[in-house]
Amino acid sequence: MMKVIQGDCFDLIKDLDDNSIDLVITSPPYSDIVNYGKSVSIKKPDDYVDWILPLFNEIYRVLKPTGSFILNINDKCNNKLRNTYIYDLISRNNKETKLKLYDTYIWYKVSGIPNGGPKRFRNNTEFLFHFVKDVKDIKFYMDRVLEAATTKEITTKRPDNVFRFKTAGASRDNTIKHPAPYHKDLPLYFINLLTDENDLVLDPFSGIATTGIACAELNRDFIGYELNESYVKFSIDRLEGNETDFYVINKYTLDDVYVASYNSYTEAYKNNKSCYSSHDIMRCMNRVGFNTCGGFIWKKELK
Repeated sequence: MMKVIQGDCFDLIKDLDDNSIDLVITSPPYSDIVNYGKSVSIKKPDDYVDWILPLFNEIYRVLKPTGSFILNINDKCNNKLRNTYIYDLISRNNKETKLKLYDTYIWYKVSGIPNGGPKRFRNNTEFLFHFVKDVKDIKFYMDRVLEAATTKEITTKRPDNVFRFKTAGASRDNTIKHPAPYHKDLPLYFINLLTDENDLVLDPFSGIATTGIACAELNRDFIGYELNESYVKFSIDRLEGNETDFYVINKYTLDDVYVASYNSYTEAYKNNKSCYSSHDIMRCMNRVGFNTCGGFIWKKELK
């Protein structure tokens, strides 16, 4: 079963039976950072925890005792200070839901978008929080993820808690419309680690069904919820192997007059060196507060 349903996950999850899901893995809209389309409102940091905690209660209900919940999320800076809403979320989860924080991992984003400033280091990491329903019964197959050791005495070793997954930026130019997809390697890893074949995986913020693609490769069933109608259509096409839309990067003046078209962010950057990098052009379309680059407006549009 591979299913993507359009609608609000806070409502749709209520239709699932108790103890019916083997793994929940998702990356919800980050607070006040990325534009996910008109149908998805951006939550301010002060409102974020109140907004998402009811979903955590539902996730606890639908998880099997053997199940896990992997949450990919990141914080942000406000007024030159690091906002604490993520830490508030973890603290309040422990007090207000029955989900148990099992572990914390770090995703080091290989080839991530450059950010930071003169008085702030580049931030190439995001959080991965691992919640469980019953710590005694969870599925966890360490033997599937053991790594080759560097000494002759030991042939394998346990991985550390810093995961080096790529971002999805390399494939955004044409086949991916979503502003912030994670790379397929991320859900592949945790699906392999925490589930068996034919288990049921849920992604409440499915986006373009990257989690579903990983489920298909590993022979797991998948349910995805997504508000944005265009993402749902694209997800269904992806899962059926019918990615037919071709997108280009269009350059406009500040008065919104068309100038030129490029097949990728990289091509656009090579022809517009006034931008710092191809990531700056990408950021103009996907990040709140970045509207222009090199004195031009940039849009990703159907060819």
